[in-house]
Amino acid sequence: MKKLLVMALLLGLVVVPLGAFVRLSDAGLGCPDWPGCYGHLVLPSGERAQQAAAAFPERPLEPHKAWKEMIHRYVAGTLGLLVLAIAVLAWRRRCEHPAEFALALALCGVIVFQALLGMWTVTLKLKPLVVMGHLLGGLATLSLILALLLVHRRQPLFGAAAWSGADRRLAGAALL
Repeated sequence: MKKLLVMALLLGLVVVPLGAFVRLSDAGLGCPDWPGCYGHLVLPSGERAQQAAAAFPERPLEPHKAWKEMIHRYVAGTLGLLVLAIAVLAWRRRCEHPAEFALALALCGVIVFQALLGMWTVTLKLKPLVVMGHLLGGLATLSLILALLLVHRRQPLFGAAAWSGADRRLAGAALL
């Protein structure tokens, strides 16, 4: 489980800035629908791109923006699958490690809410409150993954003992 948690933490450290990049590069509406893009799971090209443009005349296909949006969705979806795997493992160990199970359950709830916020970001056309909530949800996701990793390693969450050695370097890298 430790490897999954580290992978999830690293992937989360990619997803959050990637989402900010999508928003700041004005690609947040690069795909007019959700969860696909112009009705497809992969960005349409060729004849399918022409069909997509006809299906969404109000949002012309801009591949450079759509790809940014879809890459963010693919990476976030991968993080969601990792969180699901972590939750399954935590559920199997719930009697021996109830704190891990509680954190994993909270993490699943945040991930589901993040998916909804991602959908609303597109369907509500980048309403600032939704966009801000989506960013805060990403930071909450990172916090829960880190807390779960520390609990799994039997590290205290607070105090001097919580931040020694490798943990300090990891926290310093996260701040950069």
